[in-house]
Amino acid sequence: MAQKLSTFEQFAETETFAGKPAPPLLKTTAQQSFETEIREGAAMGPNFAGHYTIVTWGCGSSCVSAVVVNANTGAVHRLPFSNIGFGGPIEFADGSKSMSDDFEPLLFKLNSRLLMVRGCPGERGCATYYYEWAGEHIKFITRSPNKHTPAAGSMK
Repeated sequence: MAQKLSTFEQFAETETFAGKPAPPLLKTTAQQSFETEIREGAAMGPNFAGHYTIVTWGCGSSCVSAVVVNANTGAVHRLPFSNIGFGGPIEFADGSKSMSDDFEPLLFKLNSRLLMVRGCPGERGCATYYYEWAGEHIKFITRSPNKHTPAAGSMK
């Protein structure tokens, strides 16, 4: 029997944010290395789970890194991977392909706590990963394998 995948509606968030986002509190060396990207992204305001901002930046060809910033407090939270590779081609269970021009490796909404990660975290284990934002941390829900995974070494 096929597993029912999570939807944004299953993780609805009703909280909304008003005002100017707090500046991010960059505590780690890794966060400080991407200060400009994190500060500029956080200043754009919440785009995830009510009052959080997922900030992304490129880390090479077909690679993205991201953090989650609390717009109320400025706290910066890491995700369970340092980067997500999505070179390929990778074909996902939903039929989308990583090589298309409009491919988004991270899917999220302001009114939902669900984060879908499509690609290869740390450049391995290619799949679609489902996570829930649970307060101040991310919680793994499930993963859905891809129809086609890149050959070993093709993500570098």
